[in-house]
Amino acid sequence: MEARFQDPAFARSCYKKVVQRTLCNGTTTASYFATIHRQATEILADVVEQCGQRALIGKVCMDLNSPDNYVESTTESLKSTEDFILGMLKRKCTRVRPVITPRFALSCSEELLTGLGALAKKHKVFIQTHLCESEEEIVRAKKLFPHHKNYAEVYSTTGLLTNNAIMAHCVFLNEDELALMKNSNAGIAHCPTSNMCLLSGLCPVRKYLNAGLKVGLGTDVSGGYSPSILEAMRHAILASKVLNITSNSSNEHVPLMYKEVFYLATLGGAEALSLDSTIGNFEVGKSFDALHIDIASTGSPIHLFPGESLDDMIQKFIMLGDDRNIIQCFQLVLYRLIETLYEKCGTQKFLIITLFMRARVQGA
Repeated sequence: MEARFQDPAFARSCYKKVVQRTLCNGTTTASYFATIHRQATEILADVVEQCGQRALIGKVCMDLNSPDNYVESTTESLKSTEDFILGMLKRKCTRVRPVITPRFALSCSEELLTGLGALAKKHKVFIQTHLCESEEEIVRAKKLFPHHKNYAEVYSTTGLLTNNAIMAHCVFLNEDELALMKNSNAGIAHCPTSNMCLLSGLCPVRKYLNAGLKVGLGTDVSGGYSPSILEAMRHAILASKVLNITSNSSNEHVPLMYKEVFYLATLGGAEALSLDSTIGNFEVGKSFDALHIDIASTGSPIHLFPGESLDDMIQKFIMLGDDRNIIQCFQLVLYRLIETLYEKCGTQKFLIITLFMRARVQGA
């Protein structure tokens, strides 16, 4: 399937559907793994920019353990990645940015990983990849990189474990890897739907939060079945409960509550992406990323009863809501203040400050 993205027309058709679908499900900010094709990845950036979504866009890199019709040479991968980064930076669009994207360590040589780490440092860009998704993956990483103490160290020594890095999954971090994550201030994208669909394991999110790691939610739609962060929120709760039931240390794995997964889906995700100074909540000075939600929309799976509080409604939306309840996504693109002396009354002047916000609105 991914090899077909060498066809620009096919890529454009698919990416339009992808971005529209994520917006319909309420994703105002996304971090996308594209494919190894630079042109197709640029098309994804075009579509994201046109639709008004905020996103990190990654051209996937892989020079090892890949199909013959879907692989790059090390030199080709590094050159096309830098060309993509430079092209993205020339756009000067702060909402749509490049992200260094080695598929994961098993599909990349150490030379490629080191080169990508150098590019990330040179251009001061984000990094995304997979880490410790399954026990089998960890065993294979040890065989491929025997001189490294652990899987996370592969990324650390190649310059890919930084405060601008987000690591998907992290289901089986050992204590040394947890320390590396903490010291680097890298973020974790918890993908519970994917982890359960692929039988990868149960991520100990409570342990990571208690350790002070940055954790957000992801869908990993190639591994999971839904592009909805609402689904990820629900599955994060369920995964934490299963881990609590099956663990020998239930105190260490206290189940996540709905307010906590709401945090993971909003400010937690922003922190994991190192974008929390810009988005994540409605603090003054941040961009206006918001959803217009109608609990009682046509076909809504949610029923409301007299006397229910706002807290009740939020919990019902998290546990039962879907794209039918998401009426619009708002993305603040530009704002300006205009000061106008409106009228004079006696000796008093009334200063009217009008805030004009040109917002991109995406109907669900």
